[in-house]
Amino acid sequence: MNFANERREVAYYMRRLYRQKLTTTSGGNISLRLMDQRIAITPSALDKGRLTTSQILVMGMDGVNHTPELKPSIESGMHLAIYQARPDVQAIVHAHPTIATAFSLAGQTINCELIAESYALLQRIALAPYALMGTPALAEQVAAQTRQADIVLLQNHGVVALGDTLLRAFDRLELVEAAAQMTLITRQLGDTTPLQPDWKRDIDRMMGRHAL
Repeated sequence: MNFANERREVAYYMRRLYRQKLTTTSGGNISLRLMDQRIAITPSALDKGRLTTSQILVMGMDGVNHTPELKPSIESGMHLAIYQARPDVQAIVHAHPTIATAFSLAGQTINCELIAESYALLQRIALAPYALMGTPALAEQVAAQTRQADIVLLQNHGVVALGDTLLRAFDRLELVEAAAQMTLITRQLGDTTPLQPDWKRDIDRMMGRHAL
């Protein structure tokens, strides 16, 4: 089985990530959990803005590359560690959106309680301490943080977003960058009105997070 449909979707979302300036030509990676203990994941050393179905790797959860003609992403270990830590996660999007990443540099919090969408879909954002990219230390740091959040800021690095589908993971990545932009802008504007407690309770009820 070559998982053509799944690999096509991974390639599509990687091209979309690049087009929307959420990462660079060489940066970021996307993966999708497959059957038979395998994942589809973007490769290393190829133009992220032009990836095609045939350029998406198939890798085992044991780290074995089943598409040896392609070079695995440097962050394959991080993706595998997250999938092992979170059996419910089906897709991972890792990128370097400019403003959200800047918050990781400053060690400051992105406010997800400014609008209903970010409050409903993001909730908590975790922060993983710095570790060198592509190392087991980074994989361990990030996987540990995903046990308590679906969004992780990587200190001096970027963002990881998780989802039960590729669309959900991608949406969360976009929302993190939008929330970071709003946080920055509202700090500059000064007097702003965040979501009020009763508004948040209504959203929680709508999302089924609390009993009515």
